[in-house]
Amino acid sequence: MEMPAYCGYFCSQCPIYRAGACGNGAAREALARRYSTENRPLSAADIHCEGCREQAEKLAVFCRGCFIRACAVKKRLPHCGACEEYPCGYLKKHIPQESASRRWLDQHRGVLREDGPDEKKEGFHGG
Repeated sequence: MEMPAYCGYFCSQCPIYRAGACGNGAAREALARRYSTENRPLSAADIHCEGCREQAEKLAVFCRGCFIRACAVKKRLPHCGACEEYPCGYLKKHIPQESASRRWLDQHRGVLREDGPDEKKEGFHGG
């Protein structure tokens, strides 16, 4: 079973993750143009991510400052659904109730590991 990002989003669905994982230079260039702004120009090199559970330097530029990721890593949780405060105000504001991410988190509420409730597993989050 693929483990999603801390927020319940499956990285394999992310165009940046997929373009980087496949080494697709043309897709990375196109995504850099799509997501660039005047204040934040991006290059194909910025369009690379190894998934939310990796070290910060291996994340997409968009994910490096993710509040949800930082919170889960700090609390040593495998995902937001395992948090006693789930769903917190931040999650309610940024991840719609009807989204696939929230449905996954709701289904795995209180589950601390992929294979069922257990003690927090050392190093599970990769951070």
